[in-house]
Amino acid sequence: IKVLRTFLGNMASPYTCWLLMRSLETLKVRMEQQARNAQEVARFLVNHAQVSNLYYLGAIDFTHPSFGIYKKQYSSSGAMIAFEIKGTQKEAFTFLNNLKLIKLAVSLGGTESLAQHPATMTHAGVCPELKKEIGITAGLIRISIGVEHHADLIADIDASFAAIKSLYVL
Repeated sequence: IKVLRTFLGNMASPYTCWLLMRSLETLKVRMEQQARNAQEVARFLVNHAQVSNLYYLGAIDFTHPSFGIYKKQYSSSGAMIAFEIKGTQKEAFTFLNNLKLIKLAVSLGGTESLAQHPATMTHAGVCPELKKEIGITAGLIRISIGVEHHADLIADIDASFAAIKSLYVL
């Protein structure tokens, strides 16, 4: 930080430094809670009937070649989950629009749970061919799991899946 400050010429205010120091005191506790919550949410999603693929470090099978790299480089699975909803963009938007506790946001990674639709948000400007190549589908949802109670997060997600089902009930 000191080197960057020298090159960029910026200086943090005393208040900003105090906020940073205060936040760092609880960082480990917050990250551990978010990771535990993500494990529970992933456990709910892994075999869900409306999920075609789950992308979560904690879901890597121990026989997969990437598992050794994961275990070597990480001490936790983290709090980021991505999954594909069966269907199209319509189902993805229905899911996102019916979340109550989890909020829609472009920037992920806060203490609150946040969700996004990469195809129309972070990767909206990417050409369709590249989106397909890197796995950004119309049904892909990313959720940054926060510190809320995991049962509340799962209930919110489950209610949003129920909203998708109601699209097709006469």
